[in-house]
Amino acid sequence: MMAGGFHEKRKETRVYFSPGENIRGVFVFPDFGQFSFSALILDLSLGGIHFILKREEWNSLEPGRQLVLARLSEGDDFLCDRAMPLTVRWVLDHPMVSNVSVGCEFDGLEEDVRKMLRSFLARKLAACQGTGSGAVC
Repeated sequence: MMAGGFHEKRKETRVYFSPGENIRGVFVFPDFGQFSFSALILDLSLGGIHFILKREEWNSLEPGRQLVLARLSEGDDFLCDRAMPLTVRWVLDHPMVSNVSVGCEFDGLEEDVRKMLRSFLARKLAACQGTGSGAVC
């Protein structure tokens, strides 16, 4: 039996992004050499990432699959180009929508990468809380 609610399982603060913020990741499969794809990131924490892909771009992303977030960008600005290993935890492929949602967990981020992500997430949270716009954060 599991005790506690869903939110209690989250160890890290999750920051949500609107598509207009254009937070993107470039992902690679470590076992496919140079094959990569780019995806729009919907939310991010020090624990993991949630992104969406057009159904026709979706390929081999079943739970348990290993991949690497090779680059994180905001518009034209690169935020990080250090390899961040991930494991796919869930895939939502509903026939009524054109995108496939994928949730991944980070696998042992290096401390300097954690610091960079922590700084980026803190900046995004502060900007969101400072707007008073009622935006989803």
